[in-house]
Amino acid sequence: MVLRRLDQCSAVILFPLQGTMPSASILSGYVPISFTSEQLAELKSEVTHRASYASRISLAFAIRLAAHPLDRLAVLREVDVLEGYRRPGTPEDRKLETTVDPEEKPFKYPPLAPLWHKHFFMPRNAMRNSGDRWNIARGNGNRDLHTLLSDVAANSGHDPARWPGELMHRIVVGGLQERADAQRLTGDWIIFGKHEGQNYYLDLATHEEGNGPIKSAALMQKLRTGNAWEFSFLFPD
Repeated sequence: MVLRRLDQCSAVILFPLQGTMPSASILSGYVPISFTSEQLAELKSEVTHRASYASRISLAFAIRLAAHPLDRLAVLREVDVLEGYRRPGTPEDRKLETTVDPEEKPFKYPPLAPLWHKHFFMPRNAMRNSGDRWNIARGNGNRDLHTLLSDVAANSGHDPARWPGELMHRIVVGGLQERADAQRLTGDWIIFGKHEGQNYYLDLATHEEGNGPIKSAALMQKLRTGNAWEFSFLFPD
């Protein structure tokens, strides 16, 4: 997707018809969809539920929210925290199956620095968090996992109908709850920039998109392509 400002009153989105996106200077194979400034403002207001910060989300961010309605509520809760409208980790958050990470963090290294990111959590992130709790993905487990296995074996190992369910419950649900209690749940990223004391919300991304110099450079190019036309002060180069 390529976003371009036509003038002060309108913009155009160029969607690739198929395959990977070519250079932004090559316009064949794209479907142009134009918006007036009033339509852009209405779209942003609609996807943020008329939030006061609607004008500070990019069109790319707005389209992402519109295209992924299951993520929208979780993302907007986190943005509300960033904007000071909601305290992190409230009972309402827990009821809605999410625990808010209270910390916003700057990217430490170029090219993503000096942008910022904040996690948002969705149920699809549950297995990753459970795996991180017990060090399953990175190795053969940790000391806590070995203790848990011994405990399940001692309490339920004699009952083949019981121990598999207990084991999975303690690894998945128990691991997730412990990460939540420690406020260490990890998920995908909300990427934003800061300017004159306000946040400008650019896009959503996965951890994998920013993993390593090659991928982080590609992510930065995506952010620049999608957002520099609106928030040029965040992309001075």
